Amino acid sequence: MSSLSNWIVRLSRAGLGLACVTLLAGCPELHHVEVRMKAGSSGAAEGTAEGPGAAAVAGYGNLHGVLTLEGDVPATKKLFSAGDASVKDSAICAAGDAIDEALLVNPANKGIANAVIFLEKAPASIKPELVAPPKDPAIFDQKACRFFPRVVAFRIGQPLMVLSDDPIPHNTHTDPKRNSTFNQTISPNDRKGVECRYTKPEATPVKVVCDYHAWMKAYHFPVDHPYFAVTDADGKFRIDGLPAGKHTFNIWHEAASGGFLERKVVVEIAVDGDTEKNLSYAPAKFAAVPAPQPAVAYERLRQGGEIQVTQREKQ
Repeated sequence: MSSLSNWIVRLSRAGLGLACVTLLAGCPELHHVEVRMKAGSSGAAEGTAEGPGAAAVAGYGNLHGVLTLEGDVPATKKLFSAGDASVKDSAICAAGDAIDEALLVNPANKGIANAVIFLEKAPASIKPELVAPPKDPAIFDQKACRFFPRVVAFRIGQPLMVLSDDPIPHNTHTDPKRNSTFNQTISPNDRKGVECRYTKPEATPVKVVCDYHAWMKAYHFPVDHPYFAVTDADGKFRIDGLPAGKHTFNIWHEAASGGFLERKVVVEIAVDGDTEKNLSYAPAKFAAVPAPQPAVAYERLRQGGEIQVTQREKQ
């Protein structure tokens, strides 16, 4: 057995040596390959993140526009009237009429408030001065038993402070998918605030409620890049410092059927300039849109009168 073992070892060594000689004699010479990126090329698939400033870009530009509703402006839905004694903490919460803020449309230009326009993922290159999140905190406040802003979007790493301007306690209760739940009582007239921490970006805005006052609702949207905006009362939005080139945006709104008004909206950003992109959506894009509001009703409200809605709502 010992002689057989020695013979196998010698045969293995001979085979290995022959293989090495064959490789050296028959294989082509290895060549050094140099790869150079073209100017302005990201070097990565669009929408992926390889760290700030990882890719050269031709420049940066800005995006602005208006998001509007097609067709008639919906009627304003009242949650309860001023002085309603059945409302919890009515002296504060029912000091005025409370309206449903799920879909706010400006009758003057049909602009839709509180929609979020954002890149789904951070681009390969972020404008250098926008890489670090803002040091100033984002503010989430409470007044007359309502949250404001209705939608607050902010950067991961940017403090989010929850304040209250009411002389009664409130409860801020979040329902995130990727972050820890925040569920804390906010003391009356707390103008210093309590920090609500988000350590990971969320795919969509996070619903926020007050367990003490069931009608109070809002949204937090933590993002890991600076390329997002929330439409104002006129439906206007602006996103600055985008890398030049094509980008894909998502459009979210709380009243949209399925959460998104539109996904994969492609916009090409011009170098060192402003790119305008206006968006409009039909009422069918929204779930349970109230009946249209008569034009005379808005004028009466603007002059200080009251609106009386006589149409029966669909069940």
